Amino acid sequence: MRRTQWNFLLVFAMTTSTMRAQMTLDYLYRYNCQSGPDHQVTAVEVGTDSVIAGSNQGLALLDLNALPPSGTQSYLFRLSDVNARNLYPVENYLYVNEHADGASVQFGFAIVRIGNDSLHFIRRISEPDVFYDKMFVAGDRLYVAAHHYGIRVYTIANRENPSLIGSLTSGFTDAFDIAVRGDTAYVADGAGGLKLVDVSNPAVPVLLGGEDLTTAPGTSQAVTLDATHVYIAAGSAGIAVYPLDNPSTRTMIEVGGTAEDFAWVGGYLAVSTFSGVVIVDPASQTIVARETVHRRGVNATLRLCSGVGAAGGNRVLCGNWNYMDVYELKPAASSTQADINCSHQRIRFRPEGGSQLATVRNNGRGNLNITTVGSTVASFSTDLVPTVLAPGDSVTFTISYNGSPTQGSGVIGIASNDPDESPLPIQVFGATDSLDPGEIAPDFMLPILRKDHQTGTYIEEQFTLSEHRGQVVWFGIYASW
Repeated sequence: MRRTQWNFLLVFAMTTSTMRAQMTLDYLYRYNCQSGPDHQVTAVEVGTDSVIAGSNQGLALLDLNALPPSGTQSYLFRLSDVNARNLYPVENYLYVNEHADGASVQFGFAIVRIGNDSLHFIRRISEPDVFYDKMFVAGDRLYVAAHHYGIRVYTIANRENPSLIGSLTSGFTDAFDIAVRGDTAYVADGAGGLKLVDVSNPAVPVLLGGEDLTTAPGTSQAVTLDATHVYIAAGSAGIAVYPLDNPSTRTMIEVGGTAEDFAWVGGYLAVSTFSGVVIVDPASQTIVARETVHRRGVNATLRLCSGVGAAGGNRVLCGNWNYMDVYELKPAASSTQADINCSHQRIRFRPEGGSQLATVRNNGRGNLNITTVGSTVASFSTDLVPTVLAPGDSVTFTISYNGSPTQGSGVIGIASNDPDESPLPIQVFGATDSLDPGEIAPDFMLPILRKDHQTGTYIEEQFTLSEHRGQVVWFGIYASW
């Protein structure tokens, strides 16, 4: 039976639900990356205290109880045959959404069997020139978001040999993610917003309706459901929330970052925002906890929260590029941890030198003890001294550059009793110009070649950054050497 066609004339609603108590994210332990650019981007629970972490270098099977607060590179088993982006466990199998070599344009999914403390690669499924992104498992069906190619439906009745049984290729802008409830699929369609699809006949999905380029908020990158609502991670616009019984209405939740991924943790919605994890209470649609990540250590190791998962009911798994950090979600009143946060991760100076201000704040529930402050390079200095900050307190200080004649860079390191960010690094650059992820870039134009997927030819165009505000822009740069 076909569903009613939805006409999406959006009405913006307000919520008046009672907010639950404030929560906090206490740091527990960490899995470190392996050598090289091993970007930890996702993790999923596959058994009691058993987690698989995914990265562009493969999969690592971990025992959470074996991870120390200081971090470790140890694992139970490592499989390097896959380039993992998202993970979907089904019984003793794992379906791995892959981001393969961009030059080959093969972006499909891999099938991995989970053994006793081992992982076994089975096969890879892909379509030439089709970019598979996030997926969803419902019974013996695997649903795939395939960007401008729409959605795919596979049967996984044979877990090791999926078979394509249906697809819908029209009506989409840029399908990033998909979730299914009953006979309806909810698609996060990039700049096209939320789309609804009737999948009662998986061989012939039918588009029911949805938002479009003029009504969608931000860039819809992830979707999840609870008993009453649909949630869309809409990039810099935050989270869009739609009632299941009336998806033509929408409320927005600002998260103070770029919402990219979801996980349900003990009745709360965990959201990855690049700059950290945000915890949302779905009843009140308010933020009840936040963990802002920062570069870590004297080598200023990059941390970008790009994926989030859950384990054991109240533990949050954060794919932070060079780490998988594990936090405990708990009532704020029961926490005693300090949490250092700085207004700057990088500071740049003109060739003639000068001074800039930065602020350190204690976002935790215990006193923050700043014990030592130092600089790795003599041309950079600071007037910050050891001090104690009570919860919520901050201190503003000066970082200076003496205008050395040659370009230079260094790190201002702030050691403290923060359990996961000591020393906290502030990278400093003299006579250097660069940008960090999350920083504002000046507008620019580039000549580009766009591939016409219908004809297979390339079309010369011009890209202007400001014309893509609120969208995810992905540059693929290919070269030989």
